Amino acid sequence: MIVETHFEKAIISINRINGVKDSILAGLNGIPVSRVDKNTSILSATTVAALGAVREMTKSISYGNLEKLIVETDFGKIIIEEFGTKHVIIVLTETDANIGMIRLMLKKAVKDFIDN
Repeated sequence: MIVETHFEKAIISINRINGVKDSILAGLNGIPVSRVDKNTSILSATTVAALGAVREMTKSISYGNLEKLIVETDFGKIIIEEFGTKHVIIVLTETDANIGMIRLMLKKAVKDFIDN
């Protein structure tokens, strides 16, 4: 699958950033694309549900289109970005991760996907 191949490269690059624990590619149906196990299945499904809820909230208050969702916890951050009309990438970080670098890599990955 072209999407999987293209984003596998992006996921490898993102995972190399200091402070990134893991990255997961999932469909907007909540099913993981890159690898499937119990943890990624649960994370993918709940992430897509949360993303849908936040998207509806921003629409209901006329606050523009959702670009990405960043969840901060005491263990780190979860960065969620939609790309295309069918996929989402989920990045799990430690508390000291370089969020700016991660955002740049996500932006590049999404742009490369759209351009191809």
